[in-house]
Amino acid sequence: MLAAALTGCVSYEPAPLSPEQSAWEVNSRSLDDPGFRAFLNEEKAGEGPWNVNRLALAAAYFHPDVAIVRAQAAEMAAAVETAGQRPNPVFTFGPQFASNRATYTPWFLAGNVAIPIETAGKRKRRIEQAVSTAEAARWRVSSQAWSARARVRTAMLDLYSARENLRLLGIERGLNEETIGKLTAQMEAGDVSPFELTQARLALNRTHLTWQDAKRNEVTGEAKLAAAVGVPVSAIRSVPLDLSDFQRLPEIGKTVSYRMALTQRADLMALLADYAAAEAALRLEIARQYPDFNLKPGYDYNSGQNRWQLGWSIELPLNGNRGPIAEAEARRQSAATAFLARQAAIQGELEIALADYNASRAKALTAEQLSREAKTAAETTRRLVDAGEVSALEHTRRQIEASAAEVALLAARLEAQVAAGSLENAMQSVLP
Repeated sequence: MLAAALTGCVSYEPAPLSPEQSAWEVNSRSLDDPGFRAFLNEEKAGEGPWNVNRLALAAAYFHPDVAIVRAQAAEMAAAVETAGQRPNPVFTFGPQFASNRATYTPWFLAGNVAIPIETAGKRKRRIEQAVSTAEAARWRVSSQAWSARARVRTAMLDLYSARENLRLLGIERGLNEETIGKLTAQMEAGDVSPFELTQARLALNRTHLTWQDAKRNEVTGEAKLAAAVGVPVSAIRSVPLDLSDFQRLPEIGKTVSYRMALTQRADLMALLADYAAAEAALRLEIARQYPDFNLKPGYDYNSGQNRWQLGWSIELPLNGNRGPIAEAEARRQSAATAFLARQAAIQGELEIALADYNASRAKALTAEQLSREAKTAAETTRRLVDAGEVSALEHTRRQIEASAAEVALLAARLEAQVAAGSLENAMQSVLP
């Protein structure tokens, strides 16, 4: 029996951890990694632009925060197998000595087997509890993956902001230089004062400094995006990024967003699974009111006689397991309270995020209208210049005003995109 048990033993397999090796692996991560490509194919995202959604999948694959909760989920999944195991029987065998024997040998052999028998469905309740705990862990993987996506989106929005500012500041710098050239010619002709030229040069200098800030933000934005994904910055720079998602500001209704947030959020589903685990734990403690027992078949050989025994033992449930049952009931109530509290908090988050998004979107639409009006004014001035009614400098000034309106439009859109990110986080779902 012992030999049969030993043949099924699992061998130890060492898994050494080398800081040098792991550091090399982190530094050599790439978006062309075969394992990552296989993961993308499983998620039906093998081909496509490197936008927020695709880089969010990269973060779900590479980022250490997601890896930690994924490992914890694997641990909880393994606990399901442990919960389903039945208690091992206990085999006892050995010589015994009878001190009052006057005849024959005082030594004889005896052995017995204690076979535990669980009652009241305790094994089923243990499995239910472990399955619910494992399900909660899986939902927390999804929740952590969404947090990783939120970090990726924030980093990509910062990068989009830097690049758009660089583009607009480049246009503004050119217009300022054009203004300085025209003012210089007019000052030499005595048509403008040196003060106007000085003001134009100061505006150009401010544009230069702002452009340098935007350039710094672009470089740091790439590094922040790489950190959010969990790869070196070289991996981010090796692929063309698609930032077109930030040009959209969709309209979203209250009913849809509420339904998604209050019924489908991963962290809420994890708490619901925690409640199911607490419910199963309570059922297990109630089942433990009913004692298990042990069957004890035995054998001994004494003075040439083979003697067989069949006994049993049982734990007397004198306290009715009342203490553990009370604790389990309290834990179930605590799990229910945590779920309801989180649901209420989500509703508050959603109301704030939805109001902020709608207001920010309305502001962006107004800024868009003002930008169109400024561009129209600049175009009207150009036609007046062609007709000889106003100077070319006046047209350049209108172009600068249109450029400033476009900068204001970008700021309003970025503000709305931040609000959109908060709304997505409140729903844990991508806006349509």
